[in-house]
Amino acid sequence: MSFEVKKQNKLQDQIESLCYEWAETDVLEYFKVEDIDDLTQEQVDEIYTYSESEECYEGMVGVCLRTMCEQWENK
Repeated sequence: MSFEVKKQNKLQDQIESLCYEWAETDVLEYFKVEDIDDLTQEQVDEIYTYSESEECYEGMVGVCLRTMCEQWENK
């Protein structure tokens, strides 16, 4: 048997959840809303643009921000 790190998918889910919560806090505070659904199209566009920019250098943050945008669009 060779070495392996078990339950990597579970770890990935926990990391993504932590990142999402962290980014969501910044989004809600910056735009002064209580829920992602309260954002306007213009605000969602700004978040998406940031998620694709070089300023958003952490890939997981970009993924979480784009997930927020997709959830908003599917509300």
